[in-house]
Amino acid sequence: MEMRFEYIDGVLIAHVQMFLDQVGAENFKYVLAERMKEGEKVVLDLEKLVNIDNFGLDALLAVAQKAMENNSVIKLARVSADMQIVLDITRVYRVFDIFPTIEAAVKSFQEEK
Repeated sequence: MEMRFEYIDGVLIAHVQMFLDQVGAENFKYVLAERMKEGEKVVLDLEKLVNIDNFGLDALLAVAQKAMENNSVIKLARVSADMQIVLDITRVYRVFDIFPTIEAAVKSFQEEK
């Protein structure tokens, strides 16, 4: 699993690429856990995510748990309609705030201050 990172207004943006499945889920968890600092604000950009399976869903929940443990917050942005259906069916949407754009997700962190 390839991920690209950048910071926007102090928020770590993780651009998730293509597949979050059995092959990429462990790597996703490892890379994000290594990159995420204590108290970090993170937005997962899912625009290019085209496939997610139960391993990927477990990985999302695992990074959410890790974030809670180190006082970080993860939000999702640019979730496709197909991925939204998966999140709805599995009720994973209850764990994350989901935003239509990266900018809206970043702004939501600023509004929480």
